[in-house]
Amino acid sequence: MTGKAFDIGECIFYFFKRFGENPVGVIWIAVCQALVVGALAALAVSLLGPAYMSLFELAMQDASGSLSEAEIEQEVLAMMGPFLASIPLIGLLGIVSALMFQGAWLRLLTRGEVASVIPFRFGGDELRLLGVNLLYIVVGIAAYIGIVIAAVVVGLVAAGVFAAGDGSMAGGMATGLIAFLGVLAVSIIVVVFCIRLASAPGLTMVDRKVRFFESWTASKGVFWHLALSYLVVAGLILVLTTVLGTLIQLVFLGALMPLVMEFAQMAEGGADLMPEEVFAMLQETLGNPGVVVGLVTGLVLGYAMQIVFEGMWHGVGAYNAVRYRAGGDVEETDSPTLTSDHPAGASPSEG
Repeated sequence: MTGKAFDIGECIFYFFKRFGENPVGVIWIAVCQALVVGALAALAVSLLGPAYMSLFELAMQDASGSLSEAEIEQEVLAMMGPFLASIPLIGLLGIVSALMFQGAWLRLLTRGEVASVIPFRFGGDELRLLGVNLLYIVVGIAAYIGIVIAAVVVGLVAAGVFAAGDGSMAGGMATGLIAFLGVLAVSIIVVVFCIRLASAPGLTMVDRKVRFFESWTASKGVFWHLALSYLVVAGLILVLTTVLGTLIQLVFLGALMPLVMEFAQMAEGGADLMPEEVFAMLQETLGNPGVVVGLVTGLVLGYAMQIVFEGMWHGVGAYNAVRYRAGGDVEETDSPTLTSDHPAGASPSEG
């Protein structure tokens, strides 16, 4: 199954195509994700905040010399227990939430689906995505080891060339050239693997089976199309980040300008502010409705920008997965046929 022809324009703007097909669904996923992230942030603050505040108070007491070193060590150990106990819980919730977010967005991008009521689930799709992400980690570790070995080999070769040149200019230039070519080769290999394996989450969602190295096959013949799509998307993100990021910074600056001016005036007058006074000024500023509106507007714009950028970037791999599977469904007993250029090697021939 080769799917339909690759349309670079559709690939680049695939996220916006899905948005046009179901704008309410896209907005609803984004709103629910913001609520979940906000709830997780509030939980993290409630669990970790007291420890940070206690450390701050402890630092103030240490600066005043009211505590001995033994008392400080005892206080730190007492605070670290609940702090360390909270980290695994927050980490687990973060991983589960990230999988649910990824599953919701990929269901939309690949199958055009938005789960009813609450768009997040933790079922088969998310467990398969967990498998794909774990395989990404394994491949990343293997690639890191390979890069380290390659760096050692290139370093030894470069050192040998430099030693053979007796420290001459020609030897130094040759050493620099070898190092540059080594870095360039490793960078190209990493980029190729990243692009050719980028469709794995999308294929996994389309086939409802764990698909990882099948992404290599799905990108065969369209590698340069994918590379160009990613390059254009990266350029668009860079331009939009510059424009919208500047706008968001202006919104934040406008909201906090009264506080900034007050701090500036105090600094010019040589005022020595205590931490309690700084917190009181921040609390007073945040109590101003105009400041709150400005900060909320900046946060909403920043969050919307992040959603769009992530959708554009992951939409490239999702588009290729949908394109590759276009024209027919995968049977439950289908087994992908791997070609000779596949990282796992070619499938054995029958005979």
